[in-house]
Amino acid sequence: MFTLHALRHSAVRPTVPQWTSSRNFWGWVNMMFNRVDEKRLKLVGPDRLCAEWLLRNGAKVKFLNASHVQEHYNLLPDESVRTLVEELDGTESGIMHIGFDHLKGLKHLRKIKLHKCVYLQDQALAKLILVADTLEDLEVSSCKNISDHGLLCLKDLKKLKHLVTYELPYVKNLSDVEKQLKQALPECKMNLRP
Repeated sequence: MFTLHALRHSAVRPTVPQWTSSRNFWGWVNMMFNRVDEKRLKLVGPDRLCAEWLLRNGAKVKFLNASHVQEHYNLLPDESVRTLVEELDGTESGIMHIGFDHLKGLKHLRKIKLHKCVYLQDQALAKLILVADTLEDLEVSSCKNISDHGLLCLKDLKKLKHLVTYELPYVKNLSDVEKQLKQALPECKMNLRP
């Protein structure tokens, strides 16, 4: 199967019509790779579909009770094997807020790392409410489109035990954000840096 990573780095690029820019084309491709396929969801369940979404977009996933991190779409276990997503690492991936609907129905996701996610926006952090009952560890770093508003969406993640943020240039009032988050999440250890 051709992954987005392979498509981006292949020598053969599809011809882009003159009326659109290459950037818009790749944004459209990323959007399509992030949409939830409702038919597939019914067939394989939320954990498998979430793993497919992550791997298709260049992210990594760790399954519950697995000793290794899954990095390659083509090496996913057979669909008949029940997998439960425990951790996701979106480092330098093409995941977008549209794709965060894949988190719905996950019951074991406890750790998320979002580092250098160029398509990530505040809406994605708002959708983390879908895993508020399990999420304990979160890193949001070097994501250039995240603002104060996005970080304040994390106030509803009552199970959060660790939060790390850094290199978020659109967060303008980090001290106020930190104050509000500490008030909402008194049990969470935070390391919020500019």
